[in-house]
Amino acid sequence: MPASISLRIPDRALLDAYEAALRGGWSPNTTRDVAPEQLAAIAADPDAFLAEIRGGPGRVRLPDGREVDRIPGPTRWIFAEDRPERPFIGSINLRWQEDAEGRPMLALPEHVLGHIGYTILPAFAGHGYATAALAAMLGVAREAGLPDVIITCDEANHASRRVIEKNGGRLVETFVAPLYGPARRLRFMLGTAAP
Repeated sequence: MPASISLRIPDRALLDAYEAALRGGWSPNTTRDVAPEQLAAIAADPDAFLAEIRGGPGRVRLPDGREVDRIPGPTRWIFAEDRPERPFIGSINLRWQEDAEGRPMLALPEHVLGHIGYTILPAFAGHGYATAALAAMLGVAREAGLPDVIITCDEANHASRRVIEKNGGRLVETFVAPLYGPARRLRFMLGTAAP
């Protein structure tokens, strides 16, 4: 039986569950641990934190210490609907640039590895939740006007590769992103058309 999830817009009613995951050692960023800075931002101004995480403007610190403008796009928090307590289990986001006419583009800046990024709490990995969340986010990408999206994962991350391939991902290339270290990565193209 496929995993049942819901993608929810971050809000104050869900913030305690998100904070608990951060305090438990989870990070919504797969390239560096952002939990301490997110906990500090929540403590300082929860409403500003929520506005930024929902896809509003903001700054992002890169691994080399530079700060760049965030590429706006929706973030959704993932909840397991097939468990009685309906726990918070992860986060997924979509980001894109627009052309001069305001249409979404396939091209991304160097510091953005893909259109969609996701991470599941370790206790919920391996149960199909990431596969279901990615499928749902492909629908959001389609509604935003993106016919295709790029997703990447570390070459050694076999679980993430399976999630992408289960959603129709086609391997495009193996590459190294020097900004994020020497690890080899895989770049996939996924169509957003409804199955």
